[in-house]
Amino acid sequence: MVSDLWLVIPTGARTQYLQDIFKECDIEPSKRVLVRTLPDEDVPNAINLQYTGEFNIHKWWNTGINYAVERGAEYVAVLNDDVELANNPLRRIAEVMKGTGATLGYPFPFQGWVCGYCWVLDVKTDVRPDENYKWWYGDRDIDLQARKVKGVVHVPAMVRHIHGNELTRDNQELMAMTKVDEELFFKKWNLQKG
Repeated sequence: MVSDLWLVIPTGARTQYLQDIFKECDIEPSKRVLVRTLPDEDVPNAINLQYTGEFNIHKWWNTGINYAVERGAEYVAVLNDDVELANNPLRRIAEVMKGTGATLGYPFPFQGWVCGYCWVLDVKTDVRPDENYKWWYGDRDIDLQARKVKGVVHVPAMVRHIHGNELTRDNQELMAMTKVDEELFFKKWNLQKG
């Protein structure tokens, strides 16, 4: 059994789903880390870390991951703040990872190229989010990093991304960051678009 599973969720103003996530994650409050990107009141039932640096989701992820690793985490589940969980999916993913030796685990089925809104990382490896990305493509980068180490597993688990990619599609600044991240991703991995 996975004994040290932690939860990391970057969040700004959208905190309305967090308590439901906590109820379904089977992770004790002292191992739930919220990386707060806006100054606000602390969210109960979790550790609240205030992030004051540049806008960069990969730095937010690493802030939470590093906090958990410094306290002995073996696996860290990273979620968006707008997901819906059912039947303890995070622990199920981590258990399959431990049994197979995989570096990275996702729920299945999922929406998108990779499941950037929910992933579990074996933090005993050196695989980490690349902070050169600002908004998108870092989840694809983690996926490729993990495949080069001990692989990736897709585990039947119930995780739903409530708002999909609406936040990005409806925001010109985020779309511009996405375009820069896309160029970096294809160049870094020597891939052709299309």
